[in-house]
Amino acid sequence: MKKIFRNSVVQFLLSYMITLIFALWVVSFGFQAAFRIVEENLKVTHINMLQRSADMIENQLTGIESMALQIANDEYILEMASMEKGEYDSILTAVRALEQCSLYMNYQSIELLNSKKAYIYFRKSDLVVFEKSYYRPEVFKSYLDSWNVDYEQWKKSMEEADQMAPGFWYAGDGFEYVFPFSRQLFGERDGVIVFRIDADALYQQMMFYSSLSNEFSYLAEILDKDGSRLWISDGQQEFPELTAEELKKGYLVKDGLSIISVQSPKLKGYYVLALPVKESLSELRTLKNTVILLVILATVGGMAISLIQAVRRGRPVEEALRALSPEGEEPEKYTNLGTAVSEVVKKHRDILAELEGSKVSLQKSFFSDLLKAEYNNETQLKAAAMKAGVDVENQVYQIVYIQLFAGNDFYSVDEQTMNDVRVLFQMTKKRLRELCEGMVWFYKRNFGSLAAVFSVDHMEMDVLDVVNHVREWMQQECQVEASWGIGGTCYDLLLIWRSMEEARIALENCTQQNPVVCYRTELIKSDEYYLPVIAEEKLKNCLHSGQWQEAKDILALLETENCVNRHLHRSQFIKLNQKLMDVLEEDGKADELIEQAFWLNEVLMQPEIPHTEYFHRLRQLCRKVCNDNVAMKQEQRSQMVEEIKEYIQCHYCEADMGLARVGSEFRVSESYLSTIFKEQSGVNFGDFLEKLRIEKACELLQDRKRMINEVAEAVGYNSVQSFRRAFKRVKGVSPKEVRN
Repeated sequence: MKKIFRNSVVQFLLSYMITLIFALWVVSFGFQAAFRIVEENLKVTHINMLQRSADMIENQLTGIESMALQIANDEYILEMASMEKGEYDSILTAVRALEQCSLYMNYQSIELLNSKKAYIYFRKSDLVVFEKSYYRPEVFKSYLDSWNVDYEQWKKSMEEADQMAPGFWYAGDGFEYVFPFSRQLFGERDGVIVFRIDADALYQQMMFYSSLSNEFSYLAEILDKDGSRLWISDGQQEFPELTAEELKKGYLVKDGLSIISVQSPKLKGYYVLALPVKESLSELRTLKNTVILLVILATVGGMAISLIQAVRRGRPVEEALRALSPEGEEPEKYTNLGTAVSEVVKKHRDILAELEGSKVSLQKSFFSDLLKAEYNNETQLKAAAMKAGVDVENQVYQIVYIQLFAGNDFYSVDEQTMNDVRVLFQMTKKRLRELCEGMVWFYKRNFGSLAAVFSVDHMEMDVLDVVNHVREWMQQECQVEASWGIGGTCYDLLLIWRSMEEARIALENCTQQNPVVCYRTELIKSDEYYLPVIAEEKLKNCLHSGQWQEAKDILALLETENCVNRHLHRSQFIKLNQKLMDVLEEDGKADELIEQAFWLNEVLMQPEIPHTEYFHRLRQLCRKVCNDNVAMKQEQRSQMVEEIKEYIQCHYCEADMGLARVGSEFRVSESYLSTIFKEQSGVNFGDFLEKLRIEKACELLQDRKRMINEVAEAVGYNSVQSFRRAFKRVKGVSPKEVRN
């Protein structure tokens, strides 16, 4: 045995193998640390993705609460709620209340809100408003049965007169928002508004992990703060029970499932996801398999190289030792053999690819706000577009409304149809982007319809040609027919909602024989007045903020649509006038508005006066409201700046005096404070403060007993150097020269 270990080849081989084993041992510890880091990163990533989904859900739940509050404060709804059972002498009130309910439901754009399952229960009249009609509770019971809601328990809770706080509840097989309301702040409740949350939409919002082979292995639920369920997806028998301590962890493994949870401030509970551990950490498993394969290859390769190097280097040494040894004797044990270092090359792949979900969410939010006219000015619009990564430096835009399977009810179709629609929309988007070279953006309104915003001035093809080309392609490749409504061109993105309205009108006129319709004035109903909800809200915002030019553009649009493109009956014109007066009442002064309203209504009282005179007077009235609001805001700014100056006069000597402190004191941002201060006083905030301090310093310098550093500290400067530089800027000389 000793003879073998004294062989040079064996000694070289052992030295190489020891080096290789040591390197592999060190690398193994490194890989274990890397695996732990990757595993923790995966857990944090999953929690963050669920948090983003939860934030989007929370925003939509806030929108649902806001819609319920709007409905509960509607005059006609409250009037209907006050009617006793058997009172039918005010049919007009019931009809108006029904119209208001339909209006709120039709113009909602909240994906989680299932408007087909929303209803209002009026306690005094014992009626239910549901799907544009009134129902007795015993008739409405059939719908409750289809939702697995216990009728007796439901009836008892609806008839309860005591007020209760609104909230989200688990009812039947669904998740719903219940909002009791009353005309009086305290007292018995008059009715209950119930919105059932769309389970499919809620599931889609929470399903961020798209690589699973079977979606039924992906479970989602919403829990109350005490752990009770508010909502759960399919497969609830597989969902393990969780304690409050387990929910607070954010991530844990239980019963072979990865449990991810984030808190819900609105629901006072948790959003929870559960999926198989092997699939949730599939990236980590892939990384481990890759590393094991690399280690095996490195070991085999290292052993082969060690053997080759040992033979190449050990044999010459052995032969040299033999030659140097006396004849017939074994070579002596050598001590200065060279060592070889074997290195193992590690290959490590980064398995965390940055998700584009946040950008997609921002773009969807941007186009949603754009089409709902949420932006008040161009600066605000461009800032939001830059944040979402959308180029809005174009001049001409046009909207196309696309609808698949127009005859289908997307609240009752099967899952296969839903998946087909998603795939078709993805293919359609890709085809449109190819034809328009990317100058098109999309906003999905619901499962069956899609809005496409085209940048016309950068397109080589006409929008109609693009639509016809894609329609033919869909017929040939997919054997699917879609309806296409094309709106008019728009030269101002702030008015893009008008093209959206036109595209919607064109879509309503699509038929099987004519699936592509371009908007034209002949399509509109000439006997109905034109005042979309978006135009009404936009006019309100313009009047409130004093933006006369934008308000003027909207009034010009209303005049064209109602006086040129339509021939309104007197009754319709009176209704239009009432709606416009309601808008003015929110921002105008009550006394002056009543006087101006009589002057405006002269046109309605005298049919011989043309409608152009009516809009002329309306513009004058709106301009006065804008000017009054601008003057009021200007007065408020002036008063605020005077108060700020008084505050600076009292606290100029304090070292932390600056924009941040004053902004915090007056509850405004630093940028806004700086802007209005310069606007009202004609001087920058910093220059005003610096000049005030230096003037006070000049008074203190007259006392020769005071040192200059004492004067600097007394007027709010932390260092003499800063004081001297500021003094030099304001007075042009040093403090010492002024004292002398």
